[in-house]
Amino acid sequence: DFIPVVKARVTQEELSLRQWTECGLLKQFFQLERKIHSFVCDIVFMVNPFSRPYRETGTKKGTFLKIISFGFFIFLFLFVFKPFGIYELEPLRQFLLTLGFGFITTFVLLVFKFLIEPAITRNKWTLGKNILWDILIASSIGIANYFYISIIFKIDFHILYLLYSVWTAILVGSIPVTIIYFITYNKMYRIALKEVSITDDQTIWEEEVRITAGYQKNDLHLNPKRIIYLCSNDNYVTIVTNKEGNQSRVTIRGTLKSAENELKKNSRFIRCHKCYIVNLDYVEKVTGNVQSMKIRLSGSGTDIPVARSRASEVVKRAAKR
Repeated sequence: DFIPVVKARVTQEELSLRQWTECGLLKQFFQLERKIHSFVCDIVFMVNPFSRPYRETGTKKGTFLKIISFGFFIFLFLFVFKPFGIYELEPLRQFLLTLGFGFITTFVLLVFKFLIEPAITRNKWTLGKNILWDILIASSIGIANYFYISIIFKIDFHILYLLYSVWTAILVGSIPVTIIYFITYNKMYRIALKEVSITDDQTIWEEEVRITAGYQKNDLHLNPKRIIYLCSNDNYVTIVTNKEGNQSRVTIRGTLKSAENELKKNSRFIRCHKCYIVNLDYVEKVTGNVQSMKIRLSGSGTDIPVARSRASEVVKRAAKR
């Protein structure tokens, strides 16, 4: 009877080991699959730049000025280089005709940018989608230009002339569009660098901070921007906050050192004294010399003492607020 029991136990252990091994292999397989998927996505992203995210930056005023500049460029380009037989016309007609092209370009762009685009959801907008959108705008300008020429020169409708007009608009418009793409990407790049880079002078805030002051029974959740200062008294910490101009106090058991560690991710707090931590956003001015320096808080007029060992740091950081 003993041998079958031992065999059954061994078989069960082998089965458990096999299941564990298969589970481990399966886990490694999924990890490898995720790495391959990430690698392929990176390759596609590098090979296909049209899948890169794209968003236009700037205000409505800036967009309006770009549209005016675009229309002026079309007028100036056509008037100076006189392509597509424009040079055969009289100088005055050259000027009026090319000026009309500039006005049509401006009008179509205003319609698309201020009437049509606001009604379109542009989430997950990519460079490729934006290029197709610009081709659609250029095609619309080409169609408008064709009917403009047809009216002026009294030309009967012909599909080949219409397609030629659309192609011409895309060709001429590609020059300023390319310039705008370079400017936009350069601006996006600088904005990204500014968002990513972290300097000593950069203001960093958490949305919410949990303060226990080293005593876990405390569970105080606050918006750090509303904290004016903290002060300690033996084994207690008093936190003074501001809400819509009204100050409130709450006292909890704990140490100021522990509270300081819980606030360290918020760059605007400074330990100015062994008993005080101050939010620099509420500093009105710093008075006195190294021996008797004080921080005057805005609104309440409260004076917070500054330790001599921290005087230079307080003056330096308060000057940058």
